[in-house]
Order: sequence, then structure tokens, then C-alpha cells
Amino acid sequence: MWALSTFRRETLTVERGEKLVAGAAREAGIPIIASVGALTMDPEAWLPACLAVQAAGARLVQLDLFYLPQPRCSPDNVRKLLDLIGFLADRLDIPVAPKLNIDLPAHYAAEILAGAPAAAIFAIDSVRVPVPIDLTTGMTSRFIHAPNAGDCSLFGEWQKPLSLQYAKILAERVPQALCIGGGLMTGIDAIEAIALGATTVQFATAVIRGGFTKIRSIISEMTHYLDSHGHSGISEVRGLALERFVVDERRILFRDVRAAVDHTICTMCGRCTNQTFCSGIKVVMERVEVLNTCDGCGMCIAACPTKPVKSLSLVPAVRRQEGERNSATESRE
Repeated sequence: MWALSTFRRETLTVERGEKLVAGAAREAGIPIIASVGALTMDPEAWLPACLAVQAAGARLVQLDLFYLPQPRCSPDNVRKLLDLIGFLADRLDIPVAPKLNIDLPAHYAAEILAGAPAAAIFAIDSVRVPVPIDLTTGMTSRFIHAPNAGDCSLFGEWQKPLSLQYAKILAERVPQALCIGGGLMTGIDAIEAIALGATTVQFATAVIRGGFTKIRSIISEMTHYLDSHGHSGISEVRGLALERFVVDERRILFRDVRAAVDHTICTMCGRCTNQTFCSGIKVVMERVEVLNTCDGCGMCIAACPTKPVKSLSLVPAVRRQEGERNSATESRE
């Protein structure tokens, strides 16, 4: 999804934000997180809004860094960010937590924030990219309401792998609680993020598209997963996937696997056999066959379009001597 706005167009005034937080705190019966942003790293510019939402009943202040000056990962701006977090943490009675985007890479963010006085870390925000261009009308912006704007926000399901990267890297390296969002659309997405170390999760696009009732279906999906897998609560899942993985790549254990073809559902579309650098899968006598040179990279499986079950899968490799037929072809009869 593409979106185009500005700080002044999408940000509430302090007065309206204070009223919204007060109403939510009074009616919702759950902790309210207030998002506060500014156009500068000057801590004094942030303090009035933070104090206002604190007085209104917010339980945590999320520091929205989206509109701050670039480059955000320069040494000078990183120092200002840490000063901002420290300044606000010293002056507020409620905790503060920065919301990251890809302008602060995950490994770097972990290094600089591990010792910061932030109670939590949010990740990740939408991504600033060039506006989509209409090549048929003279290289003009597709945002006709702001034809001279050069950047916009991009968000949606595609962000999920990036968000999970931040979850895993931060969970392995920082002591703070993690709120992971960006690209998460379902309860299963939430479970995956929590299994990679998220303390909690955040949904935006899913609710924008599906309305607030989407939250019920997300919770229902999460509950069904926990019940069907024998977990008594979400705490049993948190970080569980991290226990399965190693950080040092030299300790990764590779199994010898290769692709196998289910000829009963293969459509002979050619996507797997047309890959440029793969010599392990070919058309032999009008059928897709996996050769002994297949090393199990899985690219053919990613390319396979058959649904709901792919006609290609990875299986334990049975290596044959040169000249012998691959085991996947021996059942042709």
C-alpha cells in the first residue's frame, strides 16, 4: 500500500491528542500507548506533548522517528537520538520507547539501543520510498493531489520478513521488550513474531483494511494455534523459535536434500526448468525430472505456481552414481 502525507497533515495537535488519549484511557480499560513525533531532535520540542499525554493517562510514550532529519544513522543523529531518549526518560513518570524504521538497520539499532534507557523498542515503521511514477504522462507522480512530492510511504504484507528480521536480531541482542509490527496481517503472523522474540505485536494495515473487528479474528487465530499445539499461554511461545537457531553460521547443519516432482499435479509450465543457473532440473521425455546435480536450493519450489499444493518439494537426497537415473524418475511406470 502507498500513502502520501506530511507531518502536519497526519499528526494531531497536542490538544486533540491529549483528548483522544484521555478518552481511550477512560473507556478502553487497557493500557494506552501514545505516539509522539516531532520534526527535530531537540528534546525540548518533544517534552510538552509527552507531558500532555502522560497527564491524559497514557502508560507509555512511543517516539515516532518517521519525520526526523536524514541521515538518521549518522553518528551525530544517533547521539541526538540517545540524548532524546535519555532526556525524556529522566523527565517522564512513564516509560518511553522509540519506533524504528529501516533507516536504522537492525544490527546497528541493537548495538546503540541495548544500553539506552528505553523501556521497549517498536519495529518497524513504514518505508520512505520515491513516489510511484506514471510513465505515460511525462514522468509525473501518480499522487495527483501532491504532484511535486518526491517521497511517500510504502507498507503492507511485504514488510513482514523485515519486521521478523528486527524481531530476531533485537531479541538476541537487547534487554528491552519488543513490539513488532509492519506486514503482520493474521494471528499466525503474530505467533511467528512472538516465537522470534517479540514481547507483543502491533497491527495497522490489517485493521485499516478489515476494521476493528479484524482484531477479534486475529485473537481467535492465535488462540486456536495455542490450543491446537498444546500451549497454555502465549508466554510458552515467546522466543521459542530462537532456541532452534544458531547465530554462528559455522554451526549450521545442512541436510542433504534435493527437489522431487509430483507428476500428478505438475502442469509443465516451465518456470522451474527455465531458471538460468540451475542444471539440476530439466525436461526429459516431456516430463520435468530432477537430476543428480540438484543441491536442494529450493528455487524451483519457490517458482512453482501449483496451488494449494506445489508439485515440487524437498526430500532427503539419495545420490546415485553418474549414469544412473535420479530416484525421482524411477517411478515413471
